[in-house]
Order: sequence, then structure tokens, then C-alpha cells
Amino acid sequence: MDEMEELGRLWAGMPEPTERELAGSRAALTSRIARPGRRTLLPSVLARPGGSAFLPLRRVALLSAVAAALTVGILVAQVGLGGSDPRTPGYLLAAPPADAQALLKLAARAAADQPDPVPARGQYIHTKRLAQRSLYTKGESGKIQYTKVLADEERWEAAGVGKPWLSREQALSAEGPAPERLWNRGIEDIVYESSCPGEPAYARLSAWPTDPAQVRAKIVTEHGDKPLAVWSALKGLVAESVVRPSLGAALYQVAAGLDGIVLIPDAFDVAGRPGLAVAMDEGDGTRSELIFDRRTYRYLGESTVTTRNTKVKLTTRREVSERKGTVTGTAVLTVDLVPGLPEVSPKASRIKIPC
Repeated sequence: MDEMEELGRLWAGMPEPTERELAGSRAALTSRIARPGRRTLLPSVLARPGGSAFLPLRRVALLSAVAAALTVGILVAQVGLGGSDPRTPGYLLAAPPADAQALLKLAARAAADQPDPVPARGQYIHTKRLAQRSLYTKGESGKIQYTKVLADEERWEAAGVGKPWLSREQALSAEGPAPERLWNRGIEDIVYESSCPGEPAYARLSAWPTDPAQVRAKIVTEHGDKPLAVWSALKGLVAESVVRPSLGAALYQVAAGLDGIVLIPDAFDVAGRPGLAVAMDEGDGTRSELIFDRRTYRYLGESTVTTRNTKVKLTTRREVSERKGTVTGTAVLTVDLVPGLPEVSPKASRIKIPC
């Protein structure tokens, strides 16, 4: 049997991709080609608060549609580069999950299959993310205007306590009327120093249990047992636990037990990668999502989607109208080990965190 016949047999049972899925593939490919590593940074002034405290560089997962003309029609396969493991366990190739609980259980198994990074002496854990933020500025007429900003965020954390760590932001691009001086401030570095046992995040998370019951009990003790309160705490912990997948596995299992979570079958992260998401209505006109790879069920990032026209308070204590469909969020691009801190910007801020 030739390769085309084998390909036909392999994909005969697969559903045809939707136009939106193909659009996401094309967008990711175009983005990969059009943006060869441009880097710039997000301002803190007038930026809507929320999301993780740091986010990074773009290693956008590349998805392509591979079409083969067969006697029975056209078969299309999406191939992930950078976000998928060719040694993917067989259980990850099963039918798509039926609900949010099933997706979270698959995500927990996928996270449990990933080893926690163990830095050698002197090494740092380096995390890269892409952030999409809302920037509101006043136009010449005095009207508040919206601009969407994409930014790289990176973080370098030592495994041990007492060593400095670095966060870096750099804007990439903006869509909207805000002048560049308000969203492009070059590289913004912050060097943190602390001898506290709970800093930085890697050191703090290393003390967390990985038993789901114990993780839930710890969250409930600190935040209460209402589903939305537990969910809000989980979102932040999930974003941080990319440096410790074993904890992420427990967090997903805790999330699976919450009332009010729903499956979003056609989600996209802010890097343009198509995925499956679990979401909860925040009760304030927004829906928050945890997004997972459609094939491997690995965590891609988080988003907050405005579900109706609503009022938003800015860091300047002003209130603006935010349109339905506005998205903010972060996408995890890389988590790796590096030998040390990079060269720090001469304009870097330095913050000492007291215990």
C-alpha cells in the first residue's frame, strides 16, 4: 500500500476541520513569518490590571493544514510545532473531551507526564510569555480611546532563596490610536531581592503539596470555599505552576470539582494558537478561561473575555466602557533552564521585598 492510501486510512475517522480552526492555523503561520523576533514593551500607565505579573517572548505554536487529494475527498491534518510532543501518549489522541471536567482530567494527566525542572547550582528557571493588554488613553477630543497592546514578558528565577531574580517587559506592537510613546518604552527590567522563604515563585511553589485534596484545602483556608473564590486563586496558581507541572496537575483536578465551569471548544490563546478552554463566568461581565492545546492538552495560557459591554476601572481610578468581545490574557511560550541572569538594562528598577 502506498503512502497516500495509508494516510487515507489514518485520517478516515477524523472530522473535517472548521473554517475557524483553519483560520487559526493560517494566522499562526503568518504571524511566525511576519514577526521574526521583533521586541518592544507594555506600559503600566492606564493599562488594565489583571493577568499574571509577568509574560514573555513569542514562540508561537505553528499549525499548518496538510491537504491530500484522495478518492473520497480531502483530508486535512493540523501539525503542531513547538507545543506538541511526537511521543504523545496514546490516550491524548482519543476523541475530544465532552465537557470541562473531562478536559481538566486530561490536562492533569498531561501535566503529570511532564517532569518538574530541577535547576543545577547557579541555574535559573526562565519563563517567556506573550501578553495582550488593554490600553486606554484620552484623545484630542477628550474621549477615552482603546488600544490593544502585545508585549513580551520574561522572568528569571533562581531555585534557592536569597538570590536576585529578574522580570522583563518589552512591547511588541499596538493596534489602536495610542501614540507609540505611551506603549513602547523599550526594555523595562525590574530586579527583585528578598531573603523571604516564600520568594520567588519557584521557591514558594516548591513547598506546595501535590495531592489534590491537600491543594484544595490549602486554597480554601486562604480564600474560602465559594467556587468563584477558589477559581480566582487557581488561575493565578496555574499561571505560576508552569515552573512546576506536578502542582499544575493537582490544580486541574481541583478545578474539575468546581461548580460553574464550562467547556469552550473553539478557544484561541493570545498568541493565536487554537485550543480547548475551561471557563467560568466572573459575574462582572467577563469570562475567564484556562486554555489547553487541542491535541496534547498541555496548558497554553489564560484569557479574560468581556461578555457584554461593561464599565472597567483603570489604575488611574477612572472608569471606561469596555466593549463586548475585548480580550486580555497571557500565553506561555517557553519554560527552560539557563545558566544565569542576562545583562540587566542600565535603567533597571531595583526592589527589595521585606519579609
